[in-house]
Amino acid sequence: MSSNQLLKLVFFHDQRMEELASSSSDSSKVDSDVLSLFTKPDPTYSRLFFMGSDLTNNRYGINLLDAYPSIITVIEKLYTIALPLEWSDKQGIGDWMQDAPIDAYLRLVRKSKDSIASSTNGLDTSLTNDTPVTGTKNVEQAWGYEVEASVLHRLLMKDEIILVKRAARDGYDIDLFSKRNPYIDFFYPLQSLLPEAFRFFSINGKRVHSKEALYFEQTRLYKPPHGFEEVHPESVL
Repeated sequence: MSSNQLLKLVFFHDQRMEELASSSSDSSKVDSDVLSLFTKPDPTYSRLFFMGSDLTNNRYGINLLDAYPSIITVIEKLYTIALPLEWSDKQGIGDWMQDAPIDAYLRLVRKSKDSIASSTNGLDTSLTNDTPVTGTKNVEQAWGYEVEASVLHRLLMKDEIILVKRAARDGYDIDLFSKRNPYIDFFYPLQSLLPEAFRFFSINGKRVHSKEALYFEQTRLYKPPHGFEEVHPESVL
């Protein structure tokens, strides 16, 4: 099983938060304090893209891996849903992933931190009929469709983690965005599943120059491209 199933973790570190800022912001506004242009921090965020390949059956999607439940467990040990979620009778991240439409996003917070008070202060957070609450900008939602860059920027600046269900050829993959770099939080728990669960590849997103490159296993699994590193049980960061 392990040699014919692959987990690919594509990482993008130090992405500039500024690039997510809404294009509707007033770009003509001049900062009168010239020194602040050089001293104010330039916030960044990280993106992790989790992909799965089942080579035996030629199927693609992280949910098709035999060890997919263990991967979800890793996520659920790190994060919890930011707001009350009335998606269904089931309330877990894994349950949401299974039932959510493609490109839907879910707002999470780290379990080591309290939920963001401002998100729930006097707001209606209910979800009914499997549809996000809409109609008023004062309503905070636990999930939504096709997160826009400006919304992603706002939520990341609140230290929330955004999980997105992405389409794969035969199933789905997982996108995760975080202001804090979560790579090491995932690396060792996923490594601990080796060698029985899958082969694990850590991929530098800066080395990915095309969508086809992400499916290197179809042509060059024996010699992955530069920046596509296989993780072994003895590997260290």
